Amino acid sequence: MKTQEQLKKELYAPLPSEAVSKHPTKTYLSSIKAIYVTERFNDVFGIGKWQIKTEAIERGDKGTVVVKAIFIVPEYDIYYECYGGNDNGGEGSRNFDLGDAYKGATTDAITKIGSYLGVGIDVFKGKANVQQPAPMYVKSTIDIALAEVKACDDLDKLKNIWVAYLQHQKDKSFIDAINLKKKELNG
Repeated sequence: MKTQEQLKKELYAPLPSEAVSKHPTKTYLSSIKAIYVTERFNDVFGIGKWQIKTEAIERGDKGTVVVKAIFIVPEYDIYYECYGGNDNGGEGSRNFDLGDAYKGATTDAITKIGSYLGVGIDVFKGKANVQQPAPMYVKSTIDIALAEVKACDDLDKLKNIWVAYLQHQKDKSFIDAINLKKKELNG
């Protein structure tokens, strides 16, 4: 049986750079691919030595589903509960699949539990992953964030973009654009 320090070291180990990508809708945030969380659980606890149990909690009228996930590692007395959600594009989506929505909700819960255990901790802290992104990637992220700021028409949304961005990196052109947009929205 591993010690708490061994578990922490293995769970907190940086993920490979390909495990982290831009969030699909909030481009100023990062997203961790769930399969890397599953792989980390298998590596740390052992294949078949951890369990995830899900229970459907809610199904919205537009295809949104919520599951309650229970994560257990009996050997280490680890027990977590959390919720995950997904809509698989919604029932109006051409590719809507209720099964995929439930699987996506489970995946959402697994990645959240991974964060509780420290998997991807550097990403959640806003620190760069093992490998720094290439300068072109950083520039394109800044360009996307600037476009979001310029298109923003709501002060609260602007504040959310600002807070999220500050967690990741600071760039003078972005800060200047935020301040200019803030003046514009405040009238």
